[in-house]
Amino acid sequence: MATLKQLKTFIAVAEYKKMNEAAKRLYISQPTVSQIILDLENEYQTKLFERFPRELKITPAGLLLLNSARDIVASHERLEQSMKNIHSLRPLRIGATLTIGNTMIGGILETMQKQFPDIDATGYVDNTKIIEQRMIQNELDIALVEGIIIREEIVTEPVIEDSLCLICGPRHPFSKRDFVSVEDLRHQDFIMREKGSGTRAIFETIMRTCHIPIHIKWECSSRSAIVDAVRHNLGLAVLSKRCISEYEEKGEIITCPVENVSMKRFFYLCHCQDRPITSQMRDFAAIVKSL
Repeated sequence: MATLKQLKTFIAVAEYKKMNEAAKRLYISQPTVSQIILDLENEYQTKLFERFPRELKITPAGLLLLNSARDIVASHERLEQSMKNIHSLRPLRIGATLTIGNTMIGGILETMQKQFPDIDATGYVDNTKIIEQRMIQNELDIALVEGIIIREEIVTEPVIEDSLCLICGPRHPFSKRDFVSVEDLRHQDFIMREKGSGTRAIFETIMRTCHIPIHIKWECSSRSAIVDAVRHNLGLAVLSKRCISEYEEKGEIITCPVENVSMKRFFYLCHCQDRPITSQMRDFAAIVKSL
């Protein structure tokens, strides 16, 4: 099998078409170059160059080797560069809950890439409960969540204001009303987010405080599936204003204000208090707080 040195020498001969010129460029002797080409031809049992007085002409077999040799050398150079840079990159494992993942995290990471190209970020999107578990298990460094974190080991900081909206389809009776009362929700069907969702937990707390039971018709973690069910008049739902604005503008769903009930909330920046705060965590936090 050809070595990296042999392949680099072969590429130089193919490009300069003269062994003495290739030798000069590689800072090795011409006999060494000649021997390397001969060794490659013996290795593959084929002629790689036609020898002419003024220059060498590559053969079809030589062209085949040339294409592969260039790929191998380029791949090796990328590996070398990556390994040299490995200690200069700042790894960051970022968690985001589903609402944030659907509406914000892409833009945040794009901004971070532009401002801090040395941060090597990986992302994970799931509901609040799962993000919390992964932080405790040291699988995430920092997270942006919409729900309430329970574990005391995790420090939370409110950073972005948000609001939840009750939504219905255009054919639902509520669609013609300026507002509904919380009592109006008593016997309604609901399309709910999955258990562990911060959005669901907040709405359940509101309804529990008002002593209104929730009749759950569907459970779903997909924003688009929930909106589609509501659009087809299969029930009401509660989602972040950020998640529904595009559907509301198209008239596919209707927002129903609930009288005397505030559904404002915050998104929280989280990290484990017993682990050090790195420079990349601080840079991520600064971008989030600037929004």
